[in-house]
Amino acid sequence: MSSIVYTNCKVALGGYNLSGVHHSLTVTYGAEMLDDTVFGTSGTRSNKPGLKTVEAVGSGFVDFEVSDSILFNRIGANREVMTFAADGEAVGDIAFTTRAVNATYNPLSGEVGTLLPFEFNSKSANTPLVRTNVLAFGSKVAGGNGAGVHLGAALGSGEILYAALHVFGVGTNVAVKIQSDDNAGFTTPTDRVTFATATAIGAQWMELAGPVATDTYWRAVWTPTGGAADIWVVFGIL
Repeated sequence: MSSIVYTNCKVALGGYNLSGVHHSLTVTYGAEMLDDTVFGTSGTRSNKPGLKTVEAVGSGFVDFEVSDSILFNRIGANREVMTFAADGEAVGDIAFTTRAVNATYNPLSGEVGTLLPFEFNSKSANTPLVRTNVLAFGSKVAGGNGAGVHLGAALGSGEILYAALHVFGVGTNVAVKIQSDDNAGFTTPTDRVTFATATAIGAQWMELAGPVATDTYWRAVWTPTGGAADIWVVFGIL
């Protein structure tokens, strides 16, 4: 087991990669505790888990051309895809993805002579926090396939595959899909998730209900047109 030094964290809100303006990120996943204590509990309170909760709190230094213009306009806006990772650049890296709304943004605070900080707070919007695997990250100048990720178990009945695509930059457009196969060589790949062709920055969320009986290998496939596309593709199963 290896430790992780928190130096290359990724923060994606919709079509914006805000990693470079952050220096702190906390993602919290929990369940509301419902007190169901009754007589005869031997003097100890009893609880049952209620609704799940997701909260992300990030902070950094204000850049009015980048962080402020993006975060300010997102307070109270419709939910959007958000992905966070301790690293997140290599295929197979672990990330955490959800759809959330920005609840608060603090653009002005601090003391004389200090760097101007900001803080944002996002909360869940009827979407679970999904522990995802990275399938692709970075600039794609030509069509290609990502390396396969082996999950070790097929998508079962009653399970859902959640997939997200962040497009941070694009030429004319970029088409992205996720394929599965029963072998690492992808000799007989099957398209499982096809995102809408993206013509501008943004993010998409897709869901695939199981079962997928035999396939345990998954990969991303991309085709950019009119220039390079800067993308982040993640997926996970719940």
